[in-house]
Amino acid sequence: MRWTILIMLLTLPVYAAAPDSAATTHTPAELNAIRNELACYCGCGMTVQGCLGGMVCSESRTLSQEVIQLSSAGKSRPEILQAMVAKYGEHILAAPTKEGFNLVVWGGPFVALLFGVGIIAWLVLRWRRTSPAAARSVNAPAPGQSDGYGDRFEQEFRQSGQ
Repeated sequence: MRWTILIMLLTLPVYAAAPDSAATTHTPAELNAIRNELACYCGCGMTVQGCLGGMVCSESRTLSQEVIQLSSAGKSRPEILQAMVAKYGEHILAAPTKEGFNLVVWGGPFVALLFGVGIIAWLVLRWRRTSPAAARSVNAPAPGQSDGYGDRFEQEFRQSGQ
């Protein structure tokens, strides 16, 4: 009895360290989620899962089989995605990663929008600072003076009324 317990205690770490193949395989829903993160390279602009469901091109079937093979080999979701990126390049991902230059691509439009709103606000404030009285004083004569156009208008108005 003692020997049996001793052998069991000695072999327990070996079984605990062995990878469980059932824990690393993915359910069909998880495989669909992984295929939704990969872009089909047939030119349709859809994900692998979308292309499988709609167009069923040969490229989407090939990529789907690769995902299934990597999953059955015991790879996790990030490992499958890394393997696909290593084989096909970063353009295989349906959405770019949020690191490096891709951060500029993700954040650039928002920064440009804020910059544009700032410039428009600055221009509006600048235009409002010029008072209407100052604008009138440049174009209109002083209250006691008459300009040539006003006098001419008055003359023609009187002549047309006769």
